[in-house]
Amino acid sequence: MWPRWVRALATIWVYIDSSKRGKKNIAWTLTILLFGPLLLPFYIAGRPFMKGEKEINCYFWRFLKACQDLFVLILSLASSAVFVENITTPKSRELAEVKRAEIKAGSILGIIAMFLLIGLEKFSFDFIKDYIEKKFFS
Repeated sequence: MWPRWVRALATIWVYIDSSKRGKKNIAWTLTILLFGPLLLPFYIAGRPFMKGEKEINCYFWRFLKACQDLFVLILSLASSAVFVENITTPKSRELAEVKRAEIKAGSILGIIAMFLLIGLEKFSFDFIKDYIEKKFFS
């Protein structure tokens, strides 16, 4: 179950995005409100393009790209929450000072590693997509 604020933000974003693209899509707005943000990749893949927006011709690639973006967003939010929790944890008598320093250092290294892996994942997705399109569809 998604938290209400996540569902509300996703619903508002779909309404605003569909309005910017020329028509208010009430069906998608209600779908995201009722079933949650996991259906966002389907909306993103099927929405009309705006002027000047880079078009990806295949629905499958648009859907995979939208899933990738949603995954990165969820991963970033989760890792940021853990990072903030680990850094701001008040001093506890049960936890030695050295252990607290290890937790903080591990949290900082974890954030750095996460951003590096997200960059690698985005680069490899684009590389694999271009390779497959050139090899099989040109």
